[in-house]
Amino acid sequence: MFRTILTSLRRMAHLMRVLTLHLLAHLGGRRLARLPLATRIFPAPGLSGPDRLRIALEDMGGTFIKLGQMLALQPDVLSFAYCNALFDLMDRVAPFEFGKVERLFLDETGRRPHEIFDTFEQTPIATASIGQVHMATLKGQRVVVKVQRPNVDRDFMGDIRLMKAMLRVIRKLRITPLYWLIEPVSEFVNWTQEELDYRHEARYMDRLRRNAVENAKERIPMVYWPHSTRRLLTLEYFEGITALNYLRSIEGGNRQYDQLLGEMRFDPNQFARHIIENFLGDAFRYGIFHADLHPANLIIQYDNTVGYVDFGITGVLSHYSRKELVALTLAYTRADLDGMCTAFFKVSSMDADSDIAGFRKGLQEFADDWYEARGDHRKLRKNFTFVMLDMLHLSKKTGIWPERDVIKYIRSSIAIDGLITRFAPGFDVGEYLAATCARYLREASFPGLTPAVLADWSYASSRLIRDGGVQVMGLLHKLSRSGGAMSPEKHPEGTDRRIVRLGGVLLVVSILTVATTETPTWGINLFTVETALLSLTGLLLLQALYRR
Repeated sequence: MFRTILTSLRRMAHLMRVLTLHLLAHLGGRRLARLPLATRIFPAPGLSGPDRLRIALEDMGGTFIKLGQMLALQPDVLSFAYCNALFDLMDRVAPFEFGKVERLFLDETGRRPHEIFDTFEQTPIATASIGQVHMATLKGQRVVVKVQRPNVDRDFMGDIRLMKAMLRVIRKLRITPLYWLIEPVSEFVNWTQEELDYRHEARYMDRLRRNAVENAKERIPMVYWPHSTRRLLTLEYFEGITALNYLRSIEGGNRQYDQLLGEMRFDPNQFARHIIENFLGDAFRYGIFHADLHPANLIIQYDNTVGYVDFGITGVLSHYSRKELVALTLAYTRADLDGMCTAFFKVSSMDADSDIAGFRKGLQEFADDWYEARGDHRKLRKNFTFVMLDMLHLSKKTGIWPERDVIKYIRSSIAIDGLITRFAPGFDVGEYLAATCARYLREASFPGLTPAVLADWSYASSRLIRDGGVQVMGLLHKLSRSGGAMSPEKHPEGTDRRIVRLGGVLLVVSILTVATTETPTWGINLFTVETALLSLTGLLLLQALYRR
């Protein structure tokens, strides 16, 4: 334990030395940075600032590489030069030798790679913070095999212990200005511990693959369970181009993928739409979503289909959180500050010291910078990343702490926003978020009237709908003519009132049934019946009102 903590402290000291050299260079101390003493104290003084930061994070490995991956997606926080340099932390970290791969296979399976697979390429096709990926063939099928780094347990666990110790100090000494770190750091620790066991990732992939079976624009690879363990993961191979390589191509100016992307009918704006739809659909319809959406994990496939890999970090939302988070997102896109406060409060922890009024006031002050007037409405002029960071800063200041699932959602949303900003800069993320969230909020408001439920109802109760509809129409017609036991002679003032109430109920049910349904591909018979019911009920209701 002492050794791992000491290793982490040395890595952090190394980072501080590199950042100090970078600061000296930018403050005009370049000559000082080149002195022999500085060369011994600070590594690589001749490198540029972006390369120096990338090398420092890569040398420290583990959680620091994860930090660099997140920073690479924030061109509004860092310059493009820094973002481009940090891209290499996503899939070009220094690999480990094949001999260590073979030893890990022997430890995990008792066999070497060539004893399991038809072929196994010794050079990895991608390398990252926790492991590296090798191409292979298994019974004639192309697969990829993720192999965990030999010392990743020790490196990550040292960082985790330091983070836990930091949180204990914050709680013990009651350092309230740092309380905001507790939830996100605790969540990061939980993610990291799960990510070190590939079996968790495999189970998430199985679940998400089942959820996406009817979504033609979302593909999740199949897991080969007999050849997957805690530190090995064998998966279906996906053809295509990673979003990261596409970004490198367009920002490097060589456009090497243009011909292939043209054949694939690639459209950056359409691809952006599918990323948003898939993310919100997974989060709000099923409550489970990919929570590590950096561009090395997204594959551009034919007709803008999004292929997903690396599910080491996956978010899971309760039904309650889903509804409030989609309401929060929709309120943000519509400049609805009261709606933002209401939704944010419902998924946050508060106590007697929480300053609710201060949060509302601070949000109003931020909004003046977030939005600009466009005619009779307000339009976003600041992207999602800065809005969410402002809200988190405000929550820290006012003592309102978002729950863990909120941190997951915000982190993933920030990653999507940063990614789309880079490859589709003209795409209006806010406008599309508003349209998509409005649809999901409508579904959440009427959970019993979703298309799937109505389709089941149509199939199971077709006779009841047909016969019952006829009887209801007959009843309304009878009442409208003032016949039967409810004739005006017996109930002169109550008959029309009953007609209006019954007609009104049927009218509202009919409107909701039709309005909350997409194009009626799921049940033409039900759609026809509901449309007829709506029309006839409306006519009979008008007749009753006229008679009255």
